[in-house]
Amino acid sequence: MTTRWGLKFHILHSFYRYALERSFVSTSPLPLSVPKLPPPLTPYIYTVDELNRLVAATATLQPRLRSLTLRSLLLFLYGTGMRIGEALSLRLQDVDLAERLLTVHDTKFFKTRLVPIGPRLTEVMSDYLSRRRQLPMASGEASAFFATHEGIHVDYKVVNKLFGQLRTVAEIRRESTARYQPRIHDIRHTAAVHRVVAWYRTGADVQRLLLQLATYLGHKDIRSTQRYLSMTPELLNEASLRFEHYARPEVCHD
Repeated sequence: MTTRWGLKFHILHSFYRYALERSFVSTSPLPLSVPKLPPPLTPYIYTVDELNRLVAATATLQPRLRSLTLRSLLLFLYGTGMRIGEALSLRLQDVDLAERLLTVHDTKFFKTRLVPIGPRLTEVMSDYLSRRRQLPMASGEASAFFATHEGIHVDYKVVNKLFGQLRTVAEIRRESTARYQPRIHDIRHTAAVHRVVAWYRTGADVQRLLLQLATYLGHKDIRSTQRYLSMTPELLNEASLRFEHYARPEVCHD
């Protein structure tokens, strides 16, 4: 049973329970026994070396535009932590490189948000934009930012297929018994985890900054961000060091 099937079942189960209690229906068509849901997907947190290998692997793609687009997209996803769908939906008018600001429309929760970017990512996007403006722009500034030779939005299925090729070239894989391999969406998880690790290492107020991270990632509340942060050995180690720093005076005092 898939997670989507389980969600639909629970919604319909509540609906029919309501209808049965009020005698709107006499029976429920839903099955009496429900298969066990599969375990939730565990995000794959890429190392910096693996990310570098993925980016380097884009050089193997042909034609040259495809290689440039995938390279820019991977760096963009890591630099912004955006959802892949949000990135592929960007239009030229949504990318203000002069102000280093992106406008993300109609996100997962039907909101619009502004996403600032740093100087290094701005440079990468500027190089890509120079090539992009040589392609067709049928809708003017409303045309796709990440585009094909025809100037239309890059298709997610095509990106996903190409990412599988890059992952193979970069020799990145889970164990052979895993139900699924590392995904392009996992770059979003990776960006979030790496950011928190960096905050821990610089002694920043992580709990306060999580609120900012939630806004930056487009989460509706901080709980979503907290669930989003997979606990890697590296993150656990940094958290332990932080706890040890705070706890040491109390231990010494006792």
